[in-house]
Amino acid sequence: MSEEVKNNEQEESSSNEPLNEGHYIEAIDRAYITASFIETTLIEHAVFEKHPELKTKVEMAQQLILDAYQEIGGLIIRLFTPESELPDFMKDKK
Repeated sequence: MSEEVKNNEQEESSSNEPLNEGHYIEAIDRAYITASFIETTLIEHAVFEKHPELKTKVEMAQQLILDAYQEIGGLIIRLFTPESELPDFMKDKK
């Protein structure tokens, strides 16, 4: 079996595995790291300070990642918190 076929089979089998809480925690962590990286390496860079139109684009990209971060956090609560521990306003959304 070729290496390419093996890799494709591994990708397919891992994508069929059910997601657990650890996957969501990993995703929220990566979103946070990415948003922080954008802040320190781009938004705070002198070129982006000098060219506000570029800074605005990078800030918009960062905001989309932060929005995803918030959504992942909500999913973690809804999917992995027992219904009895959810606040009343979330109980119908699980």
